[in-house]
Amino acid sequence: MTVALLCIDMINDYVSEEGKLSEDLVNFEKEHDVLQRVARVQAHVREQGGIVIHTRTVFTGDDYHELNEISDYFKSVKNAGALKLGEWGTEFSPVVAPKGDEPVINKHRFGPFHRTRLEIILRSKNIKHLYIVGISTDRGVAQAAMEAHDHDFDVVVLKDCCMAKDESAHNNGLNFVKDLCEVKDFNEVAIRIADHSDE
Repeated sequence: MTVALLCIDMINDYVSEEGKLSEDLVNFEKEHDVLQRVARVQAHVREQGGIVIHTRTVFTGDDYHELNEISDYFKSVKNAGALKLGEWGTEFSPVVAPKGDEPVINKHRFGPFHRTRLEIILRSKNIKHLYIVGISTDRGVAQAAMEAHDHDFDVVVLKDCCMAKDESAHNNGLNFVKDLCEVKDFNEVAIRIADHSDE
């Protein structure tokens, strides 16, 4: 099997009603039922023998040692006391949490390849086809798609399994990546994922 599902930032601070950064994302999730959709994709990929990889943006220490102080967004994360490794906010939502020994990639920027072990894992598993889901469509997901494209993977963003603060941001993210990769609903590619199980 040469398929991996890359799940971006599906942690409590973003997807739980009690999360420190979740207000708009929770509203989007309620409207579109994204977590259940992602759980369905995860189950399908596992059943076909593919690998599910989970990423999360985290920082350590009270001073947020890895934080980019130039970024207004990441400064707001620090001010909110969010995304601290070891706290409830950086645990994965139980609906889409890792199973068994599925890889978890801790990252400190939007992109999951930036100074992480993600590429090593993908190459060691002979992954060629990368399906991307998660948060947020216009930031983490879009950056993941762009980086994966530049690392020569065949990339598909599953548009019905991503969320953003609102429809405009969601569509902006999809429009940004559509020239770099395929943008599909899960139902459009489920059979294709199964077909890759023979590779």
